[in-house]
Amino acid sequence: MTSRRNFIKVSGLAGGGLAISLAVPKYARTMAFKPGDREITMNNFLTIDTGGNITAILTKHEMGQGTGTSVPTILADELGADWSKVKIKRSDYNPVYSWREMGTTGGSGSIERIWNAIRNAGATAREMMKQAAAQQWGVDTMVVKAENSFVINLITKERLEFGQLAEAASKLPVPEKVVLKKPKDYVYIGTSVKNRITPEVVAGKANYGIDMDIPSMVYAAIKRCPVFNGKVVTYDDTEARGLKGVLDIFPLTLSEDVKKTLHPKIGYVDEGVVVVADSTWTAFKATKLLKITWDQGANGSRSTTSLENEMKAAKDAVSFKFEMGDFEQVLNDRNNEILEVEYNNPHHPHALMEPINATAHFTGEACEVWVGTQDAAQTNAEVAKLLGLPRENVTVHVLNSGGSFGRRYHMDSSIEAAFISRKINKPVKVTWTREDEMMHDHFQHCLRNYLTAVITPDKRVVGVQNKAICTVDYAIWSEKWDHYYAFPNIRGYRAHVPTLVQQGAWRSVGEHSGSLGKECFIDELAHKTGKDPIDYRIELLGNEVDWGDPKDFPNWVINYFLPRKKIIRQRYLDTLEYIRMHNLWKKEMPYGRGKGFAIANFGDTICAQIAEVTMDDSECGFSVDKVTAVVYCGMVVNPHFGRGQIEGAIIWALSAVKYGGITVENGVVQRTNFDNNKVVRMDETPEIEVIFIESDEEPCGLGEPGTPALAPAVLNAIFDASGKRIREIPVRKEIFQSA
Repeated sequence: MTSRRNFIKVSGLAGGGLAISLAVPKYARTMAFKPGDREITMNNFLTIDTGGNITAILTKHEMGQGTGTSVPTILADELGADWSKVKIKRSDYNPVYSWREMGTTGGSGSIERIWNAIRNAGATAREMMKQAAAQQWGVDTMVVKAENSFVINLITKERLEFGQLAEAASKLPVPEKVVLKKPKDYVYIGTSVKNRITPEVVAGKANYGIDMDIPSMVYAAIKRCPVFNGKVVTYDDTEARGLKGVLDIFPLTLSEDVKKTLHPKIGYVDEGVVVVADSTWTAFKATKLLKITWDQGANGSRSTTSLENEMKAAKDAVSFKFEMGDFEQVLNDRNNEILEVEYNNPHHPHALMEPINATAHFTGEACEVWVGTQDAAQTNAEVAKLLGLPRENVTVHVLNSGGSFGRRYHMDSSIEAAFISRKINKPVKVTWTREDEMMHDHFQHCLRNYLTAVITPDKRVVGVQNKAICTVDYAIWSEKWDHYYAFPNIRGYRAHVPTLVQQGAWRSVGEHSGSLGKECFIDELAHKTGKDPIDYRIELLGNEVDWGDPKDFPNWVINYFLPRKKIIRQRYLDTLEYIRMHNLWKKEMPYGRGKGFAIANFGDTICAQIAEVTMDDSECGFSVDKVTAVVYCGMVVNPHFGRGQIEGAIIWALSAVKYGGITVENGVVQRTNFDNNKVVRMDETPEIEVIFIESDEEPCGLGEPGTPALAPAVLNAIFDASGKRIREIPVRKEIFQSA
C-alpha cells in the first residue's frame, strides 16, 4: 500500500581507487585520469581512483531503457558520491556475479533484482571510507559523514576526498552489515538524472553490436530456410562464388547431438547456407544468388488460416482444467443468461531498429563473442555447448542494443557467429538483413480465449469459464494463480497447438495476450450488469480468490507467487481507488468519441489506462487521442526514464492494435520490411499522461507493464464510441461492418 497519497505526474506528446563491482558502459563520458592515479577495487561493483574518479560497473544490459544510468545512480546515492565524478563501465559476463546481479536483463526486473546488491555495494564502500577517515582523524565514525564524494568531520569541518581515502579504505575489513539510506535522504534516486548514453548516441559514438570491428575480421550473411524447422537439402553456389569478394560458402547445419545440448528455444538456430565475404554488403548480395532446395517439413503446408482452424478445433479438445466452485451447476440453470465470446490476439513481430548481429572469434581453445544480449550468462553457456568448450573459455562482451523488447534474449546470432568462426578459423561478424529480422523473428505467441459468463436474472455474474488456446505451453488467465477477480464459480481450460513460427519473449509476453480477452470481457460484464467499469472491478477485487488447497500447487508457487498475489491484489485496489479519488475516469465524451478502461499487472507493477478515441475514416477506423496511465510500481528511481518506458510501451502496444499480426502462407512469413510491417508514426501518437502513485516501497519494473492494458482500453473505448464490440487485433475498418 502507498505510504503517501501524493503522486508524480508527467505528461507529454510522445513521439588507485576503491572498486565496488558495478559494470559501466563504454559509452559513458570519459573522465580524465591524472598521471599517478591508481584504481583500487573494494568489491565487484565499484572502483575509486586516487584522483577521486569513480567507476561503476554495469552488469545489466542497456537497450535504450536507461538502465545504464539508473543503476549507477543507485550506487552513487548510497555511496554519497558526486555524480559528476562517476563514469560507467560495462562488465563482460563474469560468474562472480549472482543471477540477480547479472542474470537476464528481462522481465522488467533489472532494477528490482539488483536493488539490494547495488545499495549494499555503495553503502559498504561509504562506511569503509568513513572508517578510514575516522582513523586518520582519530575520531569515532559517529562524527563523520560521506557527502558529495567527501568524508566530512562534523566537529572540525575537515574534509577528505574519496580519492584520498580509497587505498586505506580498501585495506579495511568489509562490514558484514551496513545501514542503508532512508528514502528521505536520497539525492539522486527519485530525480530525473540525465541519460549518460544520449550524447554518445547523438554523436554516433555509442558502441552497438552492429558497429563492432576487430582486426582480420570477415563478414557473413546467411540464407535461412524460410519455413520454421525447415532443412537444407541441396544448394548450388556457382553464381554466388563468382561474385568478387566472396571468400567461402558452406551450409549452417547443426548435428542432432549438438541440437540436443542447446536450449530448444533460446538456443534455436535456423538451418541455412552461409556466405563469408570481405564486406557485409557483398555477403548480402551473394546470398541472393544462391539456389537452394529446402525440405520445408510439416510447416511448409501450414498457414495463418490453417493455424486458426487448428486453434478452433482445440477448443473442444482442451488438455488442462481447473475449477473453483461449481461452474457446471450455474451453467445448467435455465433461468440464467449465458454470454459467450471469443477474443483473438495473434503473433506479433519485434521490428527492431538495429538488426540482429554478433561477432565471434574462435581460436581453438577459446572463443570471444561481442553481442548486444539480454542474457550474457546464457549466451556464454550456449556458445560453450556449441563449441564443446568449458564456460570459462568463452568470453562474452556485452554491447549496446538498438532495441530489444525480448528478442535479444535469444542466442541464435551468437551461436551462428561462433559456428562460422570455428569453420573458417577467423573472426567474423554475422549481420542479419532487415528481411531476416522480420521473417525469422521470435514472434509473440498467439492466444485465443473462448469466454463464457453466467448471469442471473438480477444481473449478478455467478460463473466465468475460460478456454485458452495458445501456441506455446502456457496461457494467461487460465491458471489458478492468474486470477484476481473473485467470481463465485470459475472454470479454466488450457490447450496448445503446434506453432508454425519460432516464438519468444515480446514486450510483456503472456500478460499482453491474456489482458486483451480478460479486460475486455470484464468491460462487457460491467456493461451487461449496468455497472461502471471502475466500480465493477473494485467490487470483484473486494474479496480474495479462493486459491484452494496449497498442496495442489508446486513449491515455487506456494513460496513466491501466492504471497505476492495478496500484495498485487491490494495494489490493484489502491490504483483503482486513486483513479476514483482523483476523478480521472468520470468524463463525458461527445458523439463519435469514447473512452475505455483497462488495468493489468506485469510482475508487481500495476498499470491502469484510460484511452480516449475518435471514430474516423482512416485505415483502422479510429484514432487514439489520449492515453492516461496510472502506475503503481513502488519507488520510481528515475521519473524521466520511467515515463519514457510507459510511453514507449503504450506506443509499442498501439502499433500492435493498429498494424500488428503476421500472415503466414505455405509456412513463410509474409512481412519483410517496414513497408509492409507498419508501426505507429509520430502523427498517430496520442497525448500520453503518466501518473506514478508515490510510494517508498522497493522499485518494481517499468519496461513492460505499460503494454498489456493498452489494447483492451482502446477496444473498450471503441465500444463506447461506436457501440460495437471488437474482439481481436489488429483493428481494421472493415471489422466494424461485421461487428
